[in-house]
Order: sequence, then structure tokens, then C-alpha cells
Amino acid sequence: MIARRVSVLGSTGSVGSSTLDLMEQAQAAGSAAFEVEALTGGGNIARLAEQARRWR
Repeated sequence: MIARRVSVLGSTGSVGSSTLDLMEQAQAAGSAAFEVEALTGGGNIARLAEQARRWR
């Protein structure tokens, strides 16, 4: 399976977080593979750092 390279703008917000959750579920089910190229976020630096660690 070829990994899709994805950039998530606003990853710390509700839509961005939901997007990352869906990507994680799809990978766990084996139906898709993703590589996160970039994450951007607003003021929630702790959440952005956690997402960066999880998707590195």
C-alpha cells in the first residue's frame, strides 16, 4: 500500500483533530496508509507537540 502524504492545517482544532483521528483509525484497520508532511495549529502548542510526536 502506498502511503498518502498529508498536510493538516489547523490540526489542533476540532476538524483537524477529527481528521487525524480518522486517519489513525484507517491505518489501524489497514484500509489506508498516511505520512504526515506538516501540521499547523493555533495557540494550543501542547496539543500540536503531542500530534507531532504521534505522527512523526
